[in-house]
Amino acid sequence: MFIEKIVIKQQQKFFEYMINEIANIKDIDLRVKLAAKLAYFAVYNHTGYYYSAKLEKIFTDYAETINVKINNSFNPNTFLHVLTKAFVFGGHTRVVEKWIEQAPDSQIHSVICLNQQEFEIPDRLKKAVEDKKGKLFILECSNLKDRALKLRKIASDFEYIILHIHMEDSTALVAFGTETFKRPVIFFNHADHMFWLGKSIIDILAVLREYSDNITTCKRQISDSFMLGVPIDFKHKPLIDKQQAKRNLKIDVNKKLIISVGNASKFHPIGRKNFLKILSNIINENDNIQIIIIGPDKKDKLWKKAYVKSKGIISTIGEIDYNNGYFDYINAADLVIDSWPIGGGTVMLDAINFNTPVLSLKNPLGQFDYLTISCAYCKTEDELYKKIKLVLNNEKFKEDLLNEVKTNLDKEHSLKNWRKKIETLVQMTPKIHTVKNISNEKENKDIDEASVILNYVYNKDFWLKALFKINLYYLKYFIFKLLNKL
Repeated sequence: MFIEKIVIKQQQKFFEYMINEIANIKDIDLRVKLAAKLAYFAVYNHTGYYYSAKLEKIFTDYAETINVKINNSFNPNTFLHVLTKAFVFGGHTRVVEKWIEQAPDSQIHSVICLNQQEFEIPDRLKKAVEDKKGKLFILECSNLKDRALKLRKIASDFEYIILHIHMEDSTALVAFGTETFKRPVIFFNHADHMFWLGKSIIDILAVLREYSDNITTCKRQISDSFMLGVPIDFKHKPLIDKQQAKRNLKIDVNKKLIISVGNASKFHPIGRKNFLKILSNIINENDNIQIIIIGPDKKDKLWKKAYVKSKGIISTIGEIDYNNGYFDYINAADLVIDSWPIGGGTVMLDAINFNTPVLSLKNPLGQFDYLTISCAYCKTEDELYKKIKLVLNNEKFKEDLLNEVKTNLDKEHSLKNWRKKIETLVQMTPKIHTVKNISNEKENKDIDEASVILNYVYNKDFWLKALFKINLYYLKYFIFKLLNKL
């Protein structure tokens, strides 16, 4: 990973140069505008930073210079969920919906979308807000100042503010970056593995898993956190016999079917980390198996090579519609192995829901705790190989593994237990908002394996343009300095 780390180091240097240059700009509106662009850069071009004290100070300083009339009192038992955008797809908005749905009827929950643009508001979210007698606010402000002031004014009516914002969204930092705003701010850490803005204004951080808790303390140096997790509405799907499911898919019923699911980037070799080598070792240690990968394009040269080398045992079938065919394969599988070196979340839950055993190999970006504390989690490749044999050939081991994972899921993520955690979180939340002065903090900016993988996943042109980008960053830097002098 030597070359990869060099590129990230250059991105880190560029990021640090730009913070210092931007911080010295006298025009405060230009300063904030450029700081917002730099935040976007830090999210999608990994720099080793998980937060930036200097960058946040630009926004909190700006917060103190802009004012709007706000209420000094609030309506009790009211909660305002703040989203950058609400989506009809993915898990991000589903958490908000379930949070509101599970809330006691004595609470009033409202939602504000800061930059919804053309995206459709999910019907389920609308209904959840309506059922809890809340309001749905859609801001239509084109600039940061107006968005932040409207958010500050609207939020002042509520007892608690809950942030579900995008990583680079600076609106909340400007809205709540002043202690003239008194209402406490809860930050739901849904993007725990990435750089984000907001540390300065957090009164309590709700974390998802032990992995995020480690980043919270080591990388972000935050002490006020609470392990909340995510809610899972766990309902068993209708099952058909696995043999029949295989026949339906024209898969040899005499072979054990192993499946893994994820987009191509989740499997892509990074340095010495190579999932295809793992699959080859699985073939060498197990007879009479078939391995199907859902997600990567079958024309991809890596997977074409794997198909030929394995004599057809390893095949990929590309993307499958979630509601049309995907669950047929999950139902037919004898085992689902987590994608690697980047793990999946929903896929593991889908498999468990179909009584299909799962195994997950430790990776730099972590997994949810219900898996990592179970027998299904493998810390080494050798452990993975041994457990694959056991799952495929030992019925008792398979059943014990499934039962343990299901028990963990219920304990950590059932709606009932998650509701109790929310009650504890609210009780722990300070009653008065404070803005943290983090300007003198020294961030942990070490470039680790997670940095390399994240840079690859989100920085899409990383491999083809790495060397070009090193020079491009410096070119942009010098152009910026030149323009700033004009």
